[in-house]
Amino acid sequence: MDHDRARTAGRIAAGVVVMWVLIAGALTGIGKLIMITHNGNGNLLGDHAFPHWFAAHRTPALSHWSLIASNLGATQDILIVGAATCVVFLAVSRHWRPVIFVAVVMFGELGAFLTIAAVVKRPRPDVPHLDTNLPTSAFPSGHMAATTCLYAGLAILVIGHARGWWRYLFLIPAIVMPVMIALARMYRGEHHPTDILASLLFAALWLTATTMLIKPTADGPYRGGRLPHREDADRSRRAAPGSLAKASAADRASTSASEQRRTG
Repeated sequence: MDHDRARTAGRIAAGVVVMWVLIAGALTGIGKLIMITHNGNGNLLGDHAFPHWFAAHRTPALSHWSLIASNLGATQDILIVGAATCVVFLAVSRHWRPVIFVAVVMFGELGAFLTIAAVVKRPRPDVPHLDTNLPTSAFPSGHMAATTCLYAGLAILVIGHARGWWRYLFLIPAIVMPVMIALARMYRGEHHPTDILASLLFAALWLTATTMLIKPTADGPYRGGRLPHREDADRSRRAAPGSLAKASAADRASTSASEQRRTG
């Protein structure tokens, strides 16, 4: 049994690695194609128009709020929400599968983002930037990819494990957060629209691949809109022998009564 489980885990891990290479390679190819066609700061899909429009309509208030929104997609905030998600699901479900899913999704996203950005080396939009000393290039948007992966992944876990209408409320942050991050990053002059679209494409492909391979919702859904505790399962197992004994006694009594009627 343990040997079969190890083989299954190995196949899943190999599949995850292969899909990561394919997806990261595809996004790298798209980025290099943009650079080869001299669209690094061209107007492909509004890459020139949108950043310049945002830069022309900046106000102190909008700049302040854009900073707050942008920081919600920064590494520190993403790490906090991701860690909290892992702790809550492990404490409530007593299963490691959701934790493994979140870890693979987020570390895979980080590794792909750093790799693609280092290879493509796309310049930032040619407008004044509100952020300084950015360590990576423009393509793709790390803030956008991380935010989409995290909140969409959270929605997948909750909808797959819980029951009740309230679980679909988690679709709201899965939609609102990426939109807010996208607008904030373009407003601040850090990304082109195609950087944002590339991040969305990566997140969609990566989440699909990891969900199909890891199957993070294989342990749900459960009745009552909650995840069962291990004690509930233990209680059910302890009650089972007693129920079987009662059923067996009832069968014997029924058989004895039938024999008495026949002999009488």
